[in-house]
Amino acid sequence: MQNVAPTRRLSRRSRDMLVAAGLVFLVGAGAVVAGIALHILNLVIASNPGAGLYDLIRKALLSLGIGLMVSSFLMALRAITWKTDNQLAWQLGERLAAHLDHNHVFIRNISKRSTGYVDAVLVSKHGILVLRISGRKGSFGNDKGHWLKRRRTGAWMPMRWNPTQQAVRSQNRIRAFLHDRGLQDLPLFAVIVFTREAPSVELTLNDPAVPVAYASQLLKRLRDTYFAQHRLDAKTVQRVVNLLYQ
Repeated sequence: MQNVAPTRRLSRRSRDMLVAAGLVFLVGAGAVVAGIALHILNLVIASNPGAGLYDLIRKALLSLGIGLMVSSFLMALRAITWKTDNQLAWQLGERLAAHLDHNHVFIRNISKRSTGYVDAVLVSKHGILVLRISGRKGSFGNDKGHWLKRRRTGAWMPMRWNPTQQAVRSQNRIRAFLHDRGLQDLPLFAVIVFTREAPSVELTLNDPAVPVAYASQLLKRLRDTYFAQHRLDAKTVQRVVNLLYQ
């Protein structure tokens, strides 16, 4: 199996954002300097009919400049912290690679404007499998699309974290992304994978809306669904891989 990630493209995007942040900072700094200069020079006297407009302009320049500079810092922070790979996905990919042949392509850390962030996608003649990968610890309950966590007291509490919703959202975005590029009615599947095993993770499942599995049981869990048959030809597989990897 091919375990790949668009690391170079994501690194290039990070560099591009840093450059954009620098440009935004310079524009903001220029606006601040201009605003301060207009306050110091005071080119229009108070009795002038245009004094009010003059004061509004210099204050607006200061506000705009400060806003742009703050935005540039946020952009730079985003660029620096941009995740160019997903270690959990890489580990899962290496694990699957021991059992799947080279006709399976595992693309991890997909991040596009049109798809959002996706942990990983497995593409093969069986179809397209969207994976939501979690390294969390604890005792979790899944009732259809709802998730609960068992507290130390033994009580089950609803969770804000909902990997089912995340997996379905990623699946729908991948479907729309491919549809917009001329690939309609493709067989898409989704699965939630916990990389930690029992007893670090305990799962109580009741008719999950999206299949849930430990990493060690993933292939067995999908044997009768995703891996049950071939659904795509080699040309379509390669086209999907190219679109998701670029």
